[in-house]
Amino acid sequence: MKKIVIMCLIALGMCAGSALAGDDTIKVGVLYNLTGNMAVIDQPGLHGMELARAVINSEGGVLGKKLNLIVGDCQSNLEKTAMVAGNIANEKGLVAVIGLNDADYVMAAAPPVTTKGLLFVTAGATMQNLPYMYGKNFFMAAFGDNMQARAAAKFAKRRLNTTRCFVGTDVSSEFCKTLSKYFKRRYRKYGGTVVDEVWYNAGDKSYPLPKEADKPDVFFMSSLPFDAPKYVIEARKAGFDQPIVSGDGFDTPGLADIPDEYAHSIYFATHVAYDNPAPEVSSFVKSYKNMFGVEPESGFAALGYDTVMLLAQAMIRAGTTESEPVRAAMASTVGFKGVTGEINYPEGIRVPNKTVDIVKFTNGTFTFVEQVSPN
Repeated sequence: MKKIVIMCLIALGMCAGSALAGDDTIKVGVLYNLTGNMAVIDQPGLHGMELARAVINSEGGVLGKKLNLIVGDCQSNLEKTAMVAGNIANEKGLVAVIGLNDADYVMAAAPPVTTKGLLFVTAGATMQNLPYMYGKNFFMAAFGDNMQARAAAKFAKRRLNTTRCFVGTDVSSEFCKTLSKYFKRRYRKYGGTVVDEVWYNAGDKSYPLPKEADKPDVFFMSSLPFDAPKYVIEARKAGFDQPIVSGDGFDTPGLADIPDEYAHSIYFATHVAYDNPAPEVSSFVKSYKNMFGVEPESGFAALGYDTVMLLAQAMIRAGTTESEPVRAAMASTVGFKGVTGEINYPEGIRVPNKTVDIVKFTNGTFTFVEQVSPN
């Protein structure tokens, strides 16, 4: 695990901390949906953050102080998300608020935080215009939907050698709509044809399937994690055995609920494949399992870990927990080596340039296929 921790920065922080007075902890607000439909991706995110806190505090903390996470459960409810975010933002001495993996919940949580001048770092939301909606204090730790859609479209067209795509989109989700928009644009640019597209809402009992005359050779399903398994099953039961491609909404342990006869040729773009041989990844998997007794359930666990480490590094480089210096340090991040890839914020842009991993799911097994560079 020491390969993941930036030891020299921790040591620097311990020295800088001797000059700071006040409380012996640094308080960071954390927002996640720990109950309800979205808990399937948010709970692993919190575990990742708890692991990062344990590592940092075991090495002396940040700026000589222990890191303290103030956690709020948004309960997979947008109104409660805004309320919980407001309550946490009122916590005295808070440095930043971090967390959440879905754009709709981020859009509910961000205003009460950023209007107070606090940093907000979303761990897993991928709608790339979020920082421009909420100003200079808003950062993303994940790549944008334009990047993962590009990777998925390139993979579907060139690696899977397809030409005719059927697209289904959950229109109740801003994430799903944005992802489909960029996927269709890129798939067509690579020479493919979108033969038809359908729309549905989260929780719908049935998934609209293509007409036989359309003859697609690949499906793109833009769905939220809790809906992904049932739509795969429905398509397979209807006799559609074509490859299914998606974004990180398919990065959920719920895919394991798909019966083996239907669980084949499923591919998705996500933040990290845990069988990726990179040392940062293998070290994280080992430490996560040691702490929680299971391997990381999805890429959102690593995003939670990276978000805490990213913020800690910014505070150490700033030499303080004051908002403006920490914000400036965050904005100038270059070469941060996280579990989910290297984070660089181009000047004036608070969406990181990061790699995208393509993962294959077949009969209960997630397998790393390839990594797509941000360029």
